Order: sequence, then C-alpha cells, then structure tokens
Amino acid sequence: RRSSDLTTLYLHYLLEEVGIAPLLFYGKILNEQGFKPDFLLGARSKKDLLELDYFKSLGDLYLTTNDGSYGEKGFVVDHSILEEKEYRNIYTCGPKPMMMAVAGYAKRNDIICEASLENKMACGIGACLCCVENIKDEGNVCVCKEGPIFNTKDLLWQI
Repeated sequence: RRSSDLTTLYLHYLLEEVGIAPLLFYGKILNEQGFKPDFLLGARSKKDLLELDYFKSLGDLYLTTNDGSYGEKGFVVDHSILEEKEYRNIYTCGPKPMMMAVAGYAKRNDIICEASLENKMACGIGACLCCVENIKDEGNVCVCKEGPIFNTKDLLWQI
C-alpha cells in the first residue's frame, strides 16, 4: 500500500446500489497511481451487488446486505471493518439517506468525507435548477455545475 504525506493513506468507499460508476472510475485512477483502496459496498440483497470482481481487482472488498444474503448483515456504517481499521478519508456515492449516515459516521469520527451526489439532473447546465443542493457559505448551488463531489462538512444535511 502506497502512502504519502499529501494524499490519502487509507481510502474507503461506501455505497448502496447506486453510485457504482463514479467509485469504480475513481478506484481505477487511484490504482493507476499506486494506491490500493478499500471498498465497502452495501445493497438490499446479494442480487443487487454489481461488479464485485472489478472492485476486487482494484482493492480490498468488504460487503454488507440488508437481508444478510451476502457479506455482513446490516448497513455499510455497521460493518465490522469500521471498528478494525482507521480511515483518514471516505468517499461515498449512493442513495442520499445512506450518504447522510456515512457523513454522520465520518463527522463523529473526525474523518474527511466527500460525497458524489446523485441529485436528479435534467439539463446538465444549471438552467433548470432541479439538482440544487444547499451548501454552507454558498447557498443553493447546482450539483451539475458545481459538483457532483462535495465535502460533506459543507453540505447542510441534518447529521
């Protein structure tokens, strides 16, 4: 595992069912730079887990399913790996309630957390305002233009 004073030593991804593409892409880039990230994936059941072999090819893979059909039973923020390892950064993408739970976990544990938001985007240029997110010190911003990645400490989520 490569380390650097300026970049993340331990990389950790959390998602549930949606948001796979951005994290696979980021994982591939990190791999090309010599990093081996940890991936923590969650889904409702085994049938909802996708691209497991691809994730395994990029780093260490940990799994949860709500029904316990694969990996540990429960949600991503309840996985035992979070007690076993110390993470400095979390990158998350998925359903908003799950990302809010991840952001809350990161906040309680003083971990930097960035979320790739999955807001509905109709126009992609900020004209329709359907992807607006309220950001600290900035107000409403269009996720399609200003994001989609935001540090969760800047998101005005109730966590």
